[in-house]
Amino acid sequence: MNNLEGKIEPIGKVFSADFFFSIPDYQRPFAWEESNFQDLIDDLIAARDGAQYFLGTLVLHKKKEKNTFDVVDGQQRLTSLLILFACLRDLITDPAYRKTLQGKIVQEENKVDGIAEMPRILVKDRQTFREIVLEDKGTDKVLKEDQLPEPLTRYIKAIKIFKSALEKFTQEDLEKFAQFINQHCNIIYLATSTFDDAFKLFTIVNDRGRQLRRIDILKAQNISPDAIKNEVARDRIAKQWEAMENEIGENEFESILYAMRMILVKEKPQEDLLSEFENKIFKKGILTRGEKFVDEVKIYCDLYRQIFTDKDYLPKSDANHLKFKAMIHIMDSEFEASEWRACLMSFAKKFAGKQFYDFMLLIEKVYLAQWVQGVRKDERFGDYSRILKSIDIEAKPEDVINAIKFAGDSIVVAGKTKSLYGARYAKYFLLRLEVLASENDVYKEINAKSIEHIFPQKPDATSEWVKDKDFKEHQSVVNSLGNLVLISKSKNSSASNHDFLIKKERYLKDRVSDYPRSVKITAEPSWTIEKIKAATNDLAAKLVVNP
Repeated sequence: MNNLEGKIEPIGKVFSADFFFSIPDYQRPFAWEESNFQDLIDDLIAARDGAQYFLGTLVLHKKKEKNTFDVVDGQQRLTSLLILFACLRDLITDPAYRKTLQGKIVQEENKVDGIAEMPRILVKDRQTFREIVLEDKGTDKVLKEDQLPEPLTRYIKAIKIFKSALEKFTQEDLEKFAQFINQHCNIIYLATSTFDDAFKLFTIVNDRGRQLRRIDILKAQNISPDAIKNEVARDRIAKQWEAMENEIGENEFESILYAMRMILVKEKPQEDLLSEFENKIFKKGILTRGEKFVDEVKIYCDLYRQIFTDKDYLPKSDANHLKFKAMIHIMDSEFEASEWRACLMSFAKKFAGKQFYDFMLLIEKVYLAQWVQGVRKDERFGDYSRILKSIDIEAKPEDVINAIKFAGDSIVVAGKTKSLYGARYAKYFLLRLEVLASENDVYKEINAKSIEHIFPQKPDATSEWVKDKDFKEHQSVVNSLGNLVLISKSKNSSASNHDFLIKKERYLKDRVSDYPRSVKITAEPSWTIEKIKAATNDLAAKLVVNP
């Protein structure tokens, strides 16, 4: 690594004229939660009687300007410590202490040494940060969290938590605490003179035990000076990336990049996300770093939002619009694996909505067949890779659709099993049957609290249930599809064992009113083992019928 520096320094040295920090655009916004602030202040207070306290590691990219560094890793901790110093400044009354602490927060102008007045840390939200942290008495300002957008509310949360702990101190204790942090709390900094070396360090250093995300490094690499020469363009694209992540959500945004990797590579991943993009996409020229890559990310973000979040990918004029919304909702909420999403996004991108609903229902059957057969991840990847290759190759959507095969019989067989109640896919089967039974004339998301047996698992010996002429078959059918319904409220075991007429009136009706298929059962005059067997066969066959 070029010019790698590494040293342990006290916080007093880190917050001195030797260091000026900047939070680069590729970094995530300030993201610590209340628990992080509370842990920090609690740890420091508990450690203040000891000799030394270690505050972790900073990874820095040394800039050309003297003593100036981009914070590659450690933004959350460094910013929080500066806010803590601001709280101490505003609580301590001694003018000498206050002046020294302010000098840690904002470097005073020093004409002799050629140092201009400068904040110790240049954050993204500079105006708000200046008002409530950098300025003297800034932490005393009364601001409500609902007056500020995220992530600025986190500054307010940090101040409240720090001050709540510090206000219990005497002036002498506050002064000693400031001395302890300044002199006896240490941090390791690692600094390199090149962007690439800084990010090699970034991949192996943890932030207070939290593994750093590969997508942050991917972002950094694609808005680096090597990828985008123009500074104005870099700033614009960095903001575009941040806007996409904020709009989609952190977890969903990461899943989009994994889906992109699968769409572009079309094989099981062999390495982590960062290495896969580097070795199998960028080096092979499938995508170019920089603006073109970010543009491609935006395309998939838009598709993901339309298909899975807003569920409006099919226009209202499409006859399948409401059925699509109902089906994608239960698929998205209940399917345990995620590779199938890449197929939908790839198909949508290439064919611009043509026959999308038909394709989606085929992908659903492919997934269901895999699910009920217990297909391993490697085999799943193989199935979806073949579908993705077909999307690439074929010129017409119908040719892709006609090439897809699925084991429909396995789904029907799974629907007839005697022990469906314990299967992971049982809830999805029941949700799907509700969608199928719905008229789909208005959109209504079908959700469920849990699954209920109509014929009880353990009926009372004096009940009407045990008088069923086929009661000897009870154990072989009680957990089967025909005897199960979804309920919208918590179970009540004492009520669920009542005889059928009482159970459906007092227990089922108000718990299945949202479910059209289940409601039909409450119209039955009786519920028998013979009806369960007939219902199971009928419903199992419907598991491969399209809404």
